[in-house]
Amino acid sequence: MPSRFEYERAVRHSDLPSLSRLLALTVATWADVRTGTIPDRLQPSLTTLEDATGMVRSSVRTHLNKLEDGGWLKRDRPAVAAARSKKARTKYRLLVPKGAVVPDSDGVELGQELPNSGAGAALVDTGLGQELPQPRAGDALALGQEMSTTRAGAALSSSCSSGSSDEYQLQAPPPAVVQPGTAVATVSGRGEVQPLIDAMGVRQMRVSWSLQTQEWIELRDAVRRVGVPALVEHAAAKWRAAKTTPFSARYFLPGWIGLQAEPEYTGPRSLTAGPPSKTNEYLEDMAAIAAELRQMRTGGA
Repeated sequence: MPSRFEYERAVRHSDLPSLSRLLALTVATWADVRTGTIPDRLQPSLTTLEDATGMVRSSVRTHLNKLEDGGWLKRDRPAVAAARSKKARTKYRLLVPKGAVVPDSDGVELGQELPNSGAGAALVDTGLGQELPQPRAGDALALGQEMSTTRAGAALSSSCSSGSSDEYQLQAPPPAVVQPGTAVATVSGRGEVQPLIDAMGVRQMRVSWSLQTQEWIELRDAVRRVGVPALVEHAAAKWRAAKTTPFSARYFLPGWIGLQAEPEYTGPRSLTAGPPSKTNEYLEDMAAIAAELRQMRTGGA
């Protein structure tokens, strides 16, 4: 089996039609530089070849048949059942037909070994697309080299050498453990809030009480304003409506601060006569005039 570079040089110097050359060189991009093999996980589908070449599917199939008939490709097709149930793909192998000319390299190709190659030179002893282990800290990445990615949350490891090979690891810090009621300032008013903390615990609403000084003062004022029972009932309603279990008293704090004391009932208000209105004065005047007229009529009769 030819190497990828030998295959590409042979295709470029062949008499294949232009679209057949394009398709052959496109398939070769997934091949290993040295062995010319295409790993199973990189085997291209027809859709991938359509997107990579810009050819329609019928044209891709036509020129794949030409390449296979001409000895440039070998296709190992899966069974229909495997293709449907396991989504198995056709496997491609690069071939150079007998009698085809494979010209010598006309220059330095990517992936070739170079004597005394330094930093920034072409990749040495590796093939394009070859998976490499994660390089050490300070090592330059060469063109075509793949780095293994580190998953989020995983520990980062690195090593550096300055005359020694000491290795170190960067570990994610452990989550902070918050103890209820810790680090409370003297002026926070925690003493007046403690009955609320105890009442919340009795109702099985156990949360973290790590608050800032200003938050403690606002909570103390809410206790003074509406009382512990009202705050606990408000928290119980919020607790039942929460999609996830609250873990901090800050979840209830905005509602607590917004609660206002109900006005005290002092009984019904007395109905006191208000100041006389112009309407009442007008009606009284009209009634007086009517009375005078009645008297005049009565006396005249």
